[in-house]
Amino acid sequence: MKKFASLVVVLLVMLLVSTGNAQVRSGSFTVAPTLGMYVFEGNEDMDRAMPLVGMRLGYNFNKYLGVEGFVHYAKTDNNAWSPKQNVDFTGYGAEVIFNLLPNQALVPFLAAGVGGVHYSYGVFEDDSDYGTDNYKKDKLAFDYGYGLKWFLSDWFALRLDIRHVLPIEKLHNNMLVSLGLNFAFGGAKKAVATPVSAAEPVMEEAKPQAEAAPVVEEAKPAVAAAAPVVTEEVVRPQPRTQVREEVDEMGRATLEVLFDFDKATIKKNYTKDIDHMVGVMKEHSDVNLTIEGHTDNVGKAEYNKNLSQKRAEAVKNYMVEKGGIDAQRLNAVGYGQEKPVASNKTKAGRAKNRRVEAAVDYKK
Repeated sequence: MKKFASLVVVLLVMLLVSTGNAQVRSGSFTVAPTLGMYVFEGNEDMDRAMPLVGMRLGYNFNKYLGVEGFVHYAKTDNNAWSPKQNVDFTGYGAEVIFNLLPNQALVPFLAAGVGGVHYSYGVFEDDSDYGTDNYKKDKLAFDYGYGLKWFLSDWFALRLDIRHVLPIEKLHNNMLVSLGLNFAFGGAKKAVATPVSAAEPVMEEAKPQAEAAPVVEEAKPAVAAAAPVVTEEVVRPQPRTQVREEVDEMGRATLEVLFDFDKATIKKNYTKDIDHMVGVMKEHSDVNLTIEGHTDNVGKAEYNKNLSQKRAEAVKNYMVEKGGIDAQRLNAVGYGQEKPVASNKTKAGRAKNRRVEAAVDYKK
């Protein structure tokens, strides 16, 4: 029996090389009919192994933790009498299930529970023939073990269960191995978006928005002509006088800035537009800026607003610390998803809404 259990462990490890999407659904109910084998390990005077049928009913509190109730039935013989006597054997109980890797197509799990076993013997002329307490009709039983669910779809999986069963009175050591069909009903569907989606790269697809920010599109060639290579963050482009005329006309510019995922850290090599605005402010001392952070509508509004505020402040801090701009000339405001410039129903629209803008305030 120990060799058999060791072989199953090896097979489980080999199967884990396959991966897939999250399959265990929080809040789902499960039904699992099973077929298997129950093995008596020598001290109950029963035939060593017998086939069984069973059923499991479960509920998943979340992806990791669930409970299952179970019952299984088998027929065997008791070898203590001559001739042998038929025995109907029933096991039942409840288990706690802990899914180790719920984000895989192959989900290994641990299990532990408590229940009972019931022995129903043949008819005897004298009840005293039941003999010692090894042949009591009902016993308390504990079990523990492990298993594997192989999800073929969101609602259907194959499963393997292995348990060490410990009927109590005189302690017995039995083994249960079963295969089953696992059906899932209800529960949360796999998430297609999470709150941190608001932290996706800003302006990755926003450049086509020429009508919303023509000043950026027309100003960039001037910056490139004056400073074709920016090798360090402290190097500043020297803007032309035309830039001031464009700022006077539009009063707003959209900055191409990317951030680390779900953070307010500006990604390396995405500071050119910020450096450009630093040059404008250095040439024109009467220009002040309000740095605005914006997101799409994916995720909670409060989360998006806090993240956009942090990102706007990150741009401000860069202009102060790296660019040497007086902090009194800069203001940072996070609007979150409050001011979209495109539809949030499309991927391209959401990309345009994830942006950082510089609103210009200047003295005539």
